[in-house]
Amino acid sequence: MRKNFMSEEKSKSRNLIEGMLIYAIGNFGSKILVFLIVPLYTYYISTEDMGNYDLVLTTVNLLTPIVTMQISDAAFRWMIRTDKGNEVYIRSTIQVLIINSLIAAGVIFIINSIHPILYCEFFVGVLITSRALATIQKLLRGLKNQKLFAVSGILYTVIFLALNIIKICCLHQGVESLFQSAIISNLITLVVIFLLEKQLRINYWLKPNTSVIKKLLKFSIPLVPNQLNWWIINSSDRYIIRFFLNASANGIYSISYKFPTMLQVILGLFTTSWQDVAVSDTEKKPSSFYSDVFKQLYILSFGLLWVLNPITKIFILLFMNSDYHTAARYVSFLYLGTVFQSFASFYGVGYLRDKKTKNASLTSIYGALINAAVNIALIRFIGLQAASVSTFLGFLIMWLIREKQNRDELNVTIDKKHFLLLFCPTLILSLAECFTGLYIDIVLSFLGIAVFLFVNRKMISLLLVKIHKKCEIDRVKKHE
Repeated sequence: MRKNFMSEEKSKSRNLIEGMLIYAIGNFGSKILVFLIVPLYTYYISTEDMGNYDLVLTTVNLLTPIVTMQISDAAFRWMIRTDKGNEVYIRSTIQVLIINSLIAAGVIFIINSIHPILYCEFFVGVLITSRALATIQKLLRGLKNQKLFAVSGILYTVIFLALNIIKICCLHQGVESLFQSAIISNLITLVVIFLLEKQLRINYWLKPNTSVIKKLLKFSIPLVPNQLNWWIINSSDRYIIRFFLNASANGIYSISYKFPTMLQVILGLFTTSWQDVAVSDTEKKPSSFYSDVFKQLYILSFGLLWVLNPITKIFILLFMNSDYHTAARYVSFLYLGTVFQSFASFYGVGYLRDKKTKNASLTSIYGALINAAVNIALIRFIGLQAASVSTFLGFLIMWLIREKQNRDELNVTIDKKHFLLLFCPTLILSLAECFTGLYIDIVLSFLGIAVFLFVNRKMISLLLVKIHKKCEIDRVKKHE
């Protein structure tokens, strides 16, 4: 019995690490390339145009859960637990997406005829194509085709970057080229996915299976307000900034937020792989393995902040146009907010396992209310810093509530003393980074690297061993 238990724990750990490596190829490798092009934007696109572009993308994110009804999350929930009968879930998901996309496009164009919408055609194009790609990629995960999921991420990025460089640097087409590049990249990636995954090439024009669609929507619709509340915490700042300040301020803030977005990708490697393992796990009472996973997550997260905070400020000051240098002041609390966002996502798996998606929405409402209230209350006094601080507090509150609600479902025990020992110095560092200068940040960057390597030494060692074994296996197979 003991032997079987240990075997299961090793299997979960192996699946988690393998998933992280695959998602790293598809997400981190591609997103880092997009990240490196950010300085290019600051030299060719004004702060005002960047602010308007970011506002359009923010609105796309607002409409995303409404258009998709989060139905791909429901399909994933059923598909990940079986290898058969997936066709009906795939068809139902795509049918709902097509109908909702057509309705959304029609409504947007009608509104545009009454009251002009900024970049309306591009807005609709990005909304429909990006949601289609995200939905198909979620279905790939449900089909357990993580390799194609990874390839699709890389392919999208390569096309997007190539088009941006040509359109922005060579043709000087400005902010519109960003929209065009995104739409074209989405469409090409979708075509390639359908060519390579035969399980997606089915007849979508058959009569909808209403019973399956109802089952999926019963699960997914409660996730819609949850996602909207996540949007309030993540993105409503843009509207508040635009209302109380101006488009240029929003452009600067959007650049600040691109750096925490990279941290989201890094931590997303962990939480995405974790979701695959946890949702497919049918144990009613998970073992202490889950506690170990969360402990490693917060060790990794706080360690990363010690590196990212000073290095990000150095990067902004040395490589970006001076118009955007003030963006360096706001990244530290945005990074901290991103960490607690990943913690909230970790505990959100409990709602998926137990099919209590309504509770997920309730917890995110509290976080959203805290975010909006703090932002509006402080923005006249501390400017853009109110947006970053409110984002951090919103996700902190959400995580605290979710941790309490899912403590039994996930059987996660937190060593509070150890957690605070890492969190408190990180919080102090984040506050200090709002005021430090270039030379102090250079010193802090070396200190941060040392701290990260020390606190994450076990996980780094485990990953290196895993990669070495994988290389050895491939080498042996090559010579056979």
